[in-house]
Amino acid sequence: MDIISFEKNVSQETIDNNLENLKIAQLNLSDFNKRMDKDYDLLCRFTNNYPRFFLMQDLRYPENTNTIASQINWLLMWKREINDRVYFKIFFNDIEREFEEINRYNSPYIQKDNLYHNAMEDFKNKYTDYAPLGFLTKEDEDYIKEEINKKFLNHIE
Repeated sequence: MDIISFEKNVSQETIDNNLENLKIAQLNLSDFNKRMDKDYDLLCRFTNNYPRFFLMQDLRYPENTNTIASQINWLLMWKREINDRVYFKIFFNDIEREFEEINRYNSPYIQKDNLYHNAMEDFKNKYTDYAPLGFLTKEDEDYIKEEINKKFLNHIE
């Protein structure tokens, strides 16, 4: 569905002032849903006139961590503060934590079950030819895709 709903009593002015951020959220939500074969929607709340997104399907308060909503929130923060490639390092660290969580079961002494293989397939679907959409230059998008390939995808069986 890729729907972004707003909490009650949000002014049209607030929405209009955040059209660029909403477009970024929509692009990245649609991309995630397509890659992961999901049908997630987002709830948008505004704090100090900045959007904050939550999964409609899994509202967890105060934060819904490790979801596409939390990733979009992080991307929008990155977009506001981007001034050099230091944020790429933070971005890659987040992917590395996810990769290590799965990869620690990649041992000859551990029998790989369907859970492991499904997790690896999800990781490949999520990150193959992936870069955040809507605010990076083409050069930065290509750099991210190359680094994800080099650091993670090339190490998957």
